Amino acid sequence: MSARLVVVTVLVCALLGSAVSLVYVQHLRRALIVELRTLQAQRAALEVEWGRLQIEEGTSLAQDNIEARAKGELAMRVPRPEDVVVVER
Repeated sequence: MSARLVVVTVLVCALLGSAVSLVYVQHLRRALIVELRTLQAQRAALEVEWGRLQIEEGTSLAQDNIEARAKGELAMRVPRPEDVVVVER
């Protein structure tokens, strides 16, 4: 084999290897973009859920505060079953 044929063969192999690696990297890039968009959608859903939970917590704390003030400041209590009167029409 001549030196020129060896150089051409090496260059062709390098070119093919480069082309295959380029296709592989593009495939990985597209797969990562799809995963990124999926994760962004999940993050958006979790942010909505977090906001809902914060509102729910605030509502719960307000109800607990009202109950504590009713018991402490007004001396209110839950009626005993014998104190409950059912009024019918």
